[in-house]
Amino acid sequence: MTKFKVSVVFTILSLALQFAFAVGTNYTVGAPDGLWDLNTNYAKWVSNITFYPGDNLLFSYTLQHDIWEVTEADYTSCTKGTPLKQYRDGNTLIALTETGSRYFYCSVGSHCSNGMKLEVSVVPTGSSPPSSPPPNGTTPVSPPPPNGGAATNGIWTRSAIAPVLGAILMIFL
Repeated sequence: MTKFKVSVVFTILSLALQFAFAVGTNYTVGAPDGLWDLNTNYAKWVSNITFYPGDNLLFSYTLQHDIWEVTEADYTSCTKGTPLKQYRDGNTLIALTETGSRYFYCSVGSHCSNGMKLEVSVVPTGSSPPSSPPPNGTTPVSPPPPNGGAATNGIWTRSAIAPVLGAILMIFL
């Protein structure tokens, strides 16, 4: 194989891998019926969504609210201890980069105890959604992304990356 072909193959592989790990689904918290506010039922909103590493949460809110990322204990009790992270910009994008649970609430007044809190569980890529049936026999539907169009779902890209890379290599070898 010539040096040019080797260079092209490595460039394509590098770009494909970067793309595969960068693509995820963007979720506007509370959409389509609400945002980060006191009127949205976050337990209901999150119940039909499976989050994977690479997905993002977009919190849109007025400046009379904030977002604290907290420990499970602080989340459960709405304790205003020391947050892991704080956000107050009104339009916060939070990347879900690792598996596990993440906990968020609004620290203003009694907003947390009045339901303005969100627990997100991030599962490994390729794992199945939770097997519990959706409430009231409804079919799970993910909310639209911030732009109102179809969701950008990175699962296809993640699961198809090996065959695509294999095909590219076959062309150049």
